[in-house]
Amino acid sequence: MNFRLSVVTLSLLAATSYAAPANEKTLDTIVVTGGGDRSVYDTAQPVSVLDTDDIHKNAGDNLGTLLESLPGVANASFGAGVGRPVIRGMSGSRVKILQNGTDTSDLSAMSSDHSPMAEPSAGEQIEIVYGPSTLLYGGGAIGGVVNVIDGRIHEIIVPGIRGQVSAKYSSIDEGQHLEGMLDLGKGNWNLHLDGFSRDASDYSSGEQGDIPTGNNSGEIENSDTSGSGGAIGLSWVDSQYGFIGGSVSTLEYDYAVPNLDEESFRVTPEQVRYDLKGAWTPMTGIIEEWRTEITFNDYEHAETGHRNDDTSAPFVDIGLFDKETWEFVTRIKHSEIAGWHGHAGIQYNQQDLELCHDHGGCEGIPSFDESGGDAIGFNLANSERGGDLYGHDTPMPITRTEQVGIFLVEHRDTGFGSLELGARIDQVTISSDPSSIDPVWRQADSYYDDYTFTPVTLSAASTWLLDDYQRIGLSLARAQRAPEAPELFWNGDHHATFAFQLDNPDLDIETAHTIDLNWIWKSDNNEIRLATYYYQFDDYIYNDLKSETDPFHGNDVYRHEQEDASFTGAEASWSHIVTMNWSFDLSADVVNAKLDDGRHLPRTPPASFLAGLEWGNQSWEARTELRAVAEQSNTADNETTSDGYLMLNASVGYQFLLNNSELTLRLDGRNLTDQYAVNHVSYLKRAAPLPGRDIRFGVRWAF
Repeated sequence: MNFRLSVVTLSLLAATSYAAPANEKTLDTIVVTGGGDRSVYDTAQPVSVLDTDDIHKNAGDNLGTLLESLPGVANASFGAGVGRPVIRGMSGSRVKILQNGTDTSDLSAMSSDHSPMAEPSAGEQIEIVYGPSTLLYGGGAIGGVVNVIDGRIHEIIVPGIRGQVSAKYSSIDEGQHLEGMLDLGKGNWNLHLDGFSRDASDYSSGEQGDIPTGNNSGEIENSDTSGSGGAIGLSWVDSQYGFIGGSVSTLEYDYAVPNLDEESFRVTPEQVRYDLKGAWTPMTGIIEEWRTEITFNDYEHAETGHRNDDTSAPFVDIGLFDKETWEFVTRIKHSEIAGWHGHAGIQYNQQDLELCHDHGGCEGIPSFDESGGDAIGFNLANSERGGDLYGHDTPMPITRTEQVGIFLVEHRDTGFGSLELGARIDQVTISSDPSSIDPVWRQADSYYDDYTFTPVTLSAASTWLLDDYQRIGLSLARAQRAPEAPELFWNGDHHATFAFQLDNPDLDIETAHTIDLNWIWKSDNNEIRLATYYYQFDDYIYNDLKSETDPFHGNDVYRHEQEDASFTGAEASWSHIVTMNWSFDLSADVVNAKLDDGRHLPRTPPASFLAGLEWGNQSWEARTELRAVAEQSNTADNETTSDGYLMLNASVGYQFLLNNSELTLRLDGRNLTDQYAVNHVSYLKRAAPLPGRDIRFGVRWAF
């Protein structure tokens, strides 16, 4: 395997991807879809890439855990069941999670307890694009994009039969992970099959170091997880004129929610996804490729707890969420026009969201008629506290969000490097229907009027080749994001987060002005990368923790507010191949996120540092690494500080060559010193500290 590089870093695949044999390392490049199908060295935007080997070495990890040791990436964990990537301190809908370039269409941006519906073990490659210039996927992705490429619809002819089967066991939670994949190619036809199953019990925290008073430690109750999924894909490929194909996939998770009161609560998301895509590649003319993708996602999840909060009562579905999403994207890649190459396209996305909340149990999405007369809003008006109205029924109306976007991204080679220009305009319409809310808990009729937003994103980027070894990249952008329906309308309990969310119908578009400067120096055996960035936000939307508690359960209260804010940060890495068998890597990152009045934004990732040392030959590979995470004392109002920590990891692997197949055995040790640590980015940092010492054994057969 070649140890792949990214624009920001080669080496920082480190903690998430242990190295291949050292004598097989080369500082090569790969083509990424996030950069418009260009080499990572040809785009000014920082990009990180994990390949198949990197993913399989960490089989069983959720998406956030897999990526959290990359530069500028953190993990918004919510116990072991949820891991959503945070890029440069930004999370939620500012970080778009994609599957093969289209939205995963889950609800992970809505609330921290909702898992992303992107299974890493199904991925052939995962791309992380940093910053707002990801215009092919939507101007709202100001923080960046995570694109999981699964290869279920093959775009090139598969030569015969290939596949892999793997299994892994983890000691800390008695976790078992099984997965398999099979590709078949015959003539112009390709068939793909894949599936996985995972099950883990409660894990234990580390026991070494200071354990803050009131924090959970030892075995973390309600931290068990399970999941399963599978897919089938079929495509027809013509080597000259393109391809057409489709796939159907299913994915479901079942995980408990750790909490300080040790209440039993579970979240069970499941999704069925249908993909159809094709590309036409004419041999002549201005069109190099015309690509179209259609995706339908049927997503639902239940939040399960004791009926009416009575621990002696049976489990019922206290919350039900149902979301259906259609997405259509068509784009043309044109041949050279006056020295420019690029993409132009149209994207349409429609999301229908409805839900139920009932302490006595949800049997479906409720529907109420308009009767009620003077009683409309009666209960809501009588639940006022401190000027805020607290709802205690279905937390938000049925909503439909329609987004239509037009984009153009152009680039050209110059005498000194490259130049890229991009523009995107979207129209976002949010309509609502309060029929799922009991009339006595409804707002005034005008509250449910349609919202229309028109965000516009512009970007410019350039690279300069200083000599044969050095390159500078500069990206400028003005990006906008429209508020989402839950940010506007949600007024009610979030049972799985043990919090209450207030609505804010006055939210408006947020605007970011960004600059990203990065420098690369690379030779045959060295690569140094430095990146620094500054984002200035007008009307930044953030979820603010209030000082009061809700009148129904006494839980913390949050509301999405808007204020001007800024993000400043840097990332650095050095990777060095010392000899035929030895190499080392160093990396660090830091981000500072503040409101313009000087207050810090909540859950900002602390600074981190990583050092790794590797050895390998034709059959053996070994790695040891130390990850240091600093104390986070730059906290928001009503937010507590988090201590820093050190974690020591190590791994060893052996590969057998069996005719035309490979058998790989791996032994991994994580947090070998059993350090107690908390994740500052997590809402559950006190209830769900990071796992303690974990020994993992894995086997993989690839053919």
